[in-house]
Amino acid sequence: MNTDLLFKELEPPPGGAERFAQRLDEVADERPSLRTRAVALAAAAAAIAVVTTVLLLRPVDNARELAATDAPPPVEVYGAPEFDRLLGRPPQPTELTVLVNTQAARVTELETTSAKVRIYQIN
Repeated sequence: MNTDLLFKELEPPPGGAERFAQRLDEVADERPSLRTRAVALAAAAAAIAVVTTVLLLRPVDNARELAATDAPPPVEVYGAPEFDRLLGRPPQPTELTVLVNTQAARVTELETTSAKVRIYQIN
């Protein structure tokens, strides 16, 4: 492959530098002034201060807060099998069911060398 054709030098378009300088001047004229930006920044800081003050000084609903922190979860949560591993209980064996094209299929568990790996065969 000839790399000279890929990286050959190209001349800029005629009048390109002048048009680019003109566009930069137009963009610079459209920019907001430093004073406008300072006023906008001060307004944003004042709005943030007002919102923060309102949120910090509003009354707290203690009943809702106490109910969320002190009340234990319902008893059925402790018996849920989904939490067996988290609570240190051995998992309960469950029957595996499989649907193939909306038809129930038999499943056979194959023997593996690792206790952490289970392989099933769909019959």
